[in-house]
Amino acid sequence: MKRAFRPIASRLVTAGVTTALLLPGSSCLAAQGASELPWDRTLLALQDMLVSIVAPAAIALAFSGAVILYALGGHDKQAGRLVGSGIGAVVHLLNYVLP
Repeated sequence: MKRAFRPIASRLVTAGVTTALLLPGSSCLAAQGASELPWDRTLLALQDMLVSIVAPAAIALAFSGAVILYALGGHDKQAGRLVGSGIGAVVHLLNYVLP
């Protein structure tokens, strides 16, 4: 059974290699110079949305959540750490949004 399979496999490999060598090459999108890639508009729109809408909302949510948990936590050591991490997150996000 293995001997009957080998001629078929070798013919398929030969046909695949021959087809690959005979097909004309085409230039890729990156080699075309300053042309725009198809996903550039989508990535730029996503970046603008993240910077304009999502980042301020995340800052406000982190800060308000830290304040609420600090107020409800009875001024525990862990609540203080949580507020510190919330304030640190706010500062980090503000540095990202407003460089």
